[in-house]
Amino acid sequence: MSDVPENSAKNPSSNPQHPQAGGGGEVASGTHPPRRMRADAIKNRARILEAGRIEVELGGTECSLDNIAKRAGVGSGTLYRHFPTREDLVGELLLTWVADVQADADATTVRRWGDVLDWLVRLVDHARLYRGLASTMAATEGDESSPLRAAYAAVVDANGQVFARARQEGSIVGPVDSGEVIRLVTGVAMSAEQAHLARAQVRSMLAIVLHGLTPQLPNR
Repeated sequence: MSDVPENSAKNPSSNPQHPQAGGGGEVASGTHPPRRMRADAIKNRARILEAGRIEVELGGTECSLDNIAKRAGVGSGTLYRHFPTREDLVGELLLTWVADVQADADATTVRRWGDVLDWLVRLVDHARLYRGLASTMAATEGDESSPLRAAYAAVVDANGQVFARARQEGSIVGPVDSGEVIRLVTGVAMSAEQAHLARAQVRSMLAIVLHGLTPQLPNR
């Protein structure tokens, strides 16, 4: 499949001398001023995202951008105009992932200490969806400019909601910092990925983490 052309004679930015020219006919993702994408650019973006989803599932978050471009049938220049960095592309792919994490948090009941542990186990499951996702997310914590920062913040917020409900239910005691929980859970997820740990082993590790954060109450 060949690259869908995104230039047009009616588009002044297709002129390489035009101040907005970038070798294609559109403004790169994340730049300004924003403008509506042409139909061919929309098609290319959709093809890149679908190819990216497949390649990330196969090779993890550090998969080859060249392979994504080839699978999408576009040139590397077209890919980089839509997604200047790997994080831009992965961040877009994680929008559905973040929605799934939030939906899981919304549906979680935490009447018992064990319910909170179940939630943490599922958080690790989410983090292990793509190889390298846990480490990629961890690297964004201190980088406010990262395109993945919003995804990381959304997970911290979702976890905070679960722990706030657990405290209201009396299944845990004392305030717990959601960001600290996510750091610990991410560490377990990274270890589980590297060591190919079974889910039961992950649960045992998370039980130790949760005991350290808040003790298990009698009959809970």
